[in-house]
Amino acid sequence: MSKSKYIKDPNGQHIRLYKTMFNSPAWKALSNSAKALWLDLRVQTVGYTNGTATTALGVLSHSGWVSRHTVMNARRELEVLGFIELTHRGGICNGGKSPNLYRFTDLDMYDQQKYFIKAQKADHLYRNFNTKTEAQEALKKSKPFKEKVKVHKITAQGKDSSLRVEKISAEMVH
Repeated sequence: MSKSKYIKDPNGQHIRLYKTMFNSPAWKALSNSAKALWLDLRVQTVGYTNGTATTALGVLSHSGWVSRHTVMNARRELEVLGFIELTHRGGICNGGKSPNLYRFTDLDMYDQQKYFIKAQKADHLYRNFNTKTEAQEALKKSKPFKEKVKVHKITAQGKDSSLRVEKISAEMVH
């Protein structure tokens, strides 16, 4: 008997969304943006690379993501409901050289020596929610990312007192 040959899928790579996840109360509580982000992150995870998916807008822009606030809110939902978990803190905390990295909780994660990530078995954190209402309450308790814009009016003093300058400062609120 000869060795069986690996047959490559003619349609290319695919993403699996199992019925147990699709029918879970946590999945039903997700917004459409969060579901779309889950799919885009899943595309980044090939074979043994679970734990290295990133929500960096530069990586996601090819998929049509343009608003970092939408990405941040969708990522927050996925984290709160246990679909993804932070594996490597990047950004300002890491000298600004690398993005935050995430793992899918429904997949086993292997060692990623480059990022000092240790192997971990799948723990399916999204299964911790028994009802859709319970999942929605967890989302309500977590604070969404919003940008508040404060306008400060400064009147110039001196020769031309009629000159008014408005200073706008953005304050990030979690």
